[in-house]
Amino acid sequence: MAGAEATGALDLKDKPLPPNGRPGTSGTELGLRANREKASSAFQRAQRAEQQYRAKRRATYAKNDIEKAKEHFKNSWVSFKAGMVYSWHVMRAGPAVISEGARVKMDAQKEKGEARRREKAAEKKKKLEEAIKKAEKATEDETASGETPAA
Repeated sequence: MAGAEATGALDLKDKPLPPNGRPGTSGTELGLRANREKASSAFQRAQRAEQQYRAKRRATYAKNDIEKAKEHFKNSWVSFKAGMVYSWHVMRAGPAVISEGARVKMDAQKEKGEARRREKAAEKKKKLEEAIKKAEKATEDETASGETPAA
C-alpha cells in the first residue's frame, strides 16, 4: 500500500463508501442513464409535436366545416324565408283557391245539367217530329182515302 500512496492512486478497497453503504455508480451507467433520459425527453417532445400537429389539422378541418355550415345555413335561411313568403301567399289566397274549386265544381255540374237538358230537348224534338210525321201521314191517308171514293 505504500506504493499506492506514493503514486497518489487510490486502491478501490481503500475508497470510502457513500453514507448509504453502497458503492458509487460507474461512468458507463451514468452515460446510459443520461442517454435514456435524453431519448425519453426526445420521445416526449416528438409526442407533443405529433399531438400539436393533429390538433392543428383537426382545427383546420373544423374551420372549413364551420365555413361550409355557415354557407349552408345562409342558403337554408334564404330558402326558408322564401318558403314562408309563399306559404303566406297561399294562406292569403286560400279563399280564392277554395272558391275557384267550388266554381269549377259548379261549372261542371252546370255543364252536366245543360247536357242533360239538351239530350231531353233532342228526345222531345224527335218525339214531336215523329208525332208530326204520323199526323201528316194520317192526314195524307185520310185525304187519299177521301179522294178515291169521290172520284
